[in-house]
Amino acid sequence: MRDEMTTGPIRVRAFRESDAQPLHEAVSESIAEVAPFETWCHPDFSLDEAREYVGWWIRAREKRHAFYYAVEDVAASRFLGACGVSGYSNEHRHAMLGYWVRTSETRKNVATTAARLVAEAAFADLGLVRISIGVPIANSASRRVVEKLGAVREGVMRQELILPSGPSDVVLYSLLPSELQMA
Repeated sequence: MRDEMTTGPIRVRAFRESDAQPLHEAVSESIAEVAPFETWCHPDFSLDEAREYVGWWIRAREKRHAFYYAVEDVAASRFLGACGVSGYSNEHRHAMLGYWVRTSETRKNVATTAARLVAEAAFADLGLVRISIGVPIANSASRRVVEKLGAVREGVMRQELILPSGPSDVVLYSLLPSELQMA
């Protein structure tokens, strides 16, 4: 999958080791909003954990298991969050889409723009026929992003995730190449 994509003010690019510090800063700013829905994000998230996070995505890309990107502001080269596909199956040509955006950049169409770039590239570069997106039922902001992409709600997977608050139902969406809303 390509290393970088840009549209308007948003760029998504393959993670680099130098992303650990800006990632740590973005996570530290966003713990209250991200931690309820992500087990890796917690109040004591350290710079070492940020290095591990970045390293994991770099290695996953090298092995072609997952393709995650740093999301940044083109003009300022400011780290805004992360977006990518994981659980990639070459055999069945599908993957799972995930994303998060730092708190100060929410409600600015950053997540939707990044997710659209990644989904479009995943369909084109990997030949995917389906992208799945699982969103904790309480995460209404993330569900809005998925719906703006044109994804179809398939149902609710009961107690699919164990989040910090306990077991969570997950709304499962799917996105096919013909359904991706480009704007």
